Amino acid sequence: MVHSKKDDDEHQLLMAQRLIEFEKLIKAQPQLPHNISSTLLRRFVHTTRGDLAAAQRLLELNYAQRNKHAHIFIDRDPMDASSQQLLQVADLVPLPGLTPENNKLLFYRLIDYDADKFNFTASIKVFFMVADCRFATETEGRLSDGEIPIFDMAGYTLRHLTKTALSALRVYMKFVQEAHPVRLKEIHVINCPSYLDKVLTVVKPFIKSEVFKLIHFHLPNADTPYDHFPRAMMPEEYGGNAGKMSDLKQHWMQLLQQHREYLMDAGNWRLNKCNDKKKPTQSLKTLEID
Repeated sequence: MVHSKKDDDEHQLLMAQRLIEFEKLIKAQPQLPHNISSTLLRRFVHTTRGDLAAAQRLLELNYAQRNKHAHIFIDRDPMDASSQQLLQVADLVPLPGLTPENNKLLFYRLIDYDADKFNFTASIKVFFMVADCRFATETEGRLSDGEIPIFDMAGYTLRHLTKTALSALRVYMKFVQEAHPVRLKEIHVINCPSYLDKVLTVVKPFIKSEVFKLIHFHLPNADTPYDHFPRAMMPEEYGGNAGKMSDLKQHWMQLLQQHREYLMDAGNWRLNKCNDKKKPTQSLKTLEID
């Protein structure tokens, strides 16, 4: 969708007004951290198109799930050994710019194909640290209308599949489908292997039917992905103009290091214990769905 400057100005003014309302609303919720940044709250308002009740439900579910699975979302360090090892094995990189439809491309691939070096739970933790870092740094301009993850399966083997921790996969799938403040537009899986059916046997039970319909599978070296987004937005290694993947990755590794304290500070993510029974609020326990 193409937006005129007038449309953008009106939209940003409306969202700014809604954000002020939302900040007041969230401050009245004693269970939630008191220092959630306006930048992060803006993303929740944007994702729900200004529906503040929906934004509050999404935010509360987000924090409830974080606290239920603190070993993934709170007890973390982008500079620890497991995270750094994962970043030597895989690329998890938001690509620069937006598509003509105002969507964000997010690129994921293995760079070291040795399955013994791959830690599935660490990959989930790093995935969410990159996302939280991105959401904390979206301080300028219009947010994307949607997200398009691209998973390159080159080098992914059945030995990698056996490393899948189902408990972590369940947490990941539930969070990204129900509690993540994004509008998922499409999912592209490129360079699909011949044993894709075995991979789907493991992951498909955790994917909602409406989300599975968004997935496009592409054969090795196919041009079909570029029917959906511009090749020019891809890294140089894929024939695009976004720059070398190593440079793109280095940028995000620097951001993770710069925001290490933010990511590791439990005060940004832990729910507060509220003993005030005079003014009951919606219980976050009701949102902790297995």
